[in-house]
Amino acid sequence: MKGDNRIGEIEMHSECRILIIDDEEPVCTTLEDMVSSLGHKAESVMQVPAAIDRIRNGCHDVILLDVFLREGRSLDLIPEINQNTDALVIVMSGYADKETAIEALRSGAFDFLEKPFDIGFLSHTINRALQALEASRKIKQLISDLEQKKASLMTGQEHLESLNNNLFQCNTALTVLAQNIERERDEMEKRVALRLKSLVVPVITKLRNDLSLHKYEFELDMLIKQIEDLTTDFSPEAKLAAALSQAELRIASLIKNGLTTEEISEHLHVSPSTVRTHRKNIRRKLKISNSQYSLRTFLALRHNVSDS
Repeated sequence: MKGDNRIGEIEMHSECRILIIDDEEPVCTTLEDMVSSLGHKAESVMQVPAAIDRIRNGCHDVILLDVFLREGRSLDLIPEINQNTDALVIVMSGYADKETAIEALRSGAFDFLEKPFDIGFLSHTINRALQALEASRKIKQLISDLEQKKASLMTGQEHLESLNNNLFQCNTALTVLAQNIERERDEMEKRVALRLKSLVVPVITKLRNDLSLHKYEFELDMLIKQIEDLTTDFSPEAKLAAALSQAELRIASLIKNGLTTEEISEHLHVSPSTVRTHRKNIRRKLKISNSQYSLRTFLALRHNVSDS
């Protein structure tokens, strides 16, 4: 092999590990010296089984592979190398031809060197291989980092989705709880209102019908009205109370109890025309447009609903 007096001009790369596979011991020794002079670690093997063992168990960056070995064609080792390591293969041959070089590159070799070659050319080829290997490893590392970040993002997304689902369930539960509390409060208010009316109003009504207390009729009526006003907001008849005036509520109550216009007129000491006017206003406010529909029936149904 040719020497080179330009070793000082050779571009030096960071130290790497180079495996030499050649069945000629002098060639292995020469190549080891050249590689070591370039600042790299070198080891050599001359037999295929030993080469396979080094490939599977070693950690090499570049492999210098002679194309013809006594045990067979070394190109068959390239798939084994590519399967077990990311080291780049530089094929060497002293009997090179175009077809062999093309076959080596197609098999997965990085480059092809024709023997004899000088140290400068070897250094240039090794440095190109190391640069390509470094770029390939960086890409693989970037891909690995991206996959890890993607996995982390997926985990974070799943965690956020789980939190969102938990929040949604909590919100649903709180909504149901609030609805239940509101329903129970309404039921409680309804029971209190009905209890108050059922206990107090009958007693006052009995007193009002007592002839000896006739002079307190107005006051007792006012007391009944006050109780009705106090319990209106807590009863299912709140909408009815909100829609009608006090006079209309009094007349609606008498209509519901079955009194006729004349009887209401006599009971309240107002004219029948006044009662009829109130009846029309009540129908209008309660949106009873069908003239054939009985006002008493409507009010009685409202009362039955509230009592149920």
